[in-house]
Amino acid sequence: MREYAEKIRERARKLLAEGKVEVFIGYRKGSVAMMNQPVLIRHADEAGLLHWDSNCGLNLCNYLTKRTEKIGIVATGCNSRNIVTHIIENQIKREQLYIIGIPCTGMIDHRAVTRAVGQKEILEVEDQGEEFTVKGRGSARASRRRIFCRGTV
Repeated sequence: MREYAEKIRERARKLLAEGKVEVFIGYRKGSVAMMNQPVLIRHADEAGLLHWDSNCGLNLCNYLTKRTEKIGIVATGCNSRNIVTHIIENQIKREQLYIIGIPCTGMIDHRAVTRAVGQKEILEVEDQGEEFTVKGRGSARASRRRIFCRGTV
């Protein structure tokens, strides 16, 4: 997924620098483990904030409604269907959008992980591809990853 993060940054930087979009909607690393945050950037030099991993589960389409500027946005298959709904319902115009499509290999459901490992507070998650390690207060527990697009582990 790291290669996608760099491609997103490069594309956003270029789109903003060339004036093809006025704002780019993506994700940035969250301050809480397993919870990345939506971010809207307006300048090419802010592209370094953009991030992509299996914790980018929030629907960015919610940030499209009633916007008037040219917008770049990161979208998985599920998100792209939601974008189509926004267009059909006249919440946004297709001409305003530059969509960066990312294949979805699934997102981690942080609630399910919290229940599975018995931690009230997850402090850190190390992603190793097919597996990830969850660290809480005084413990570390590895989990076999089974991810579904709907966000369950």
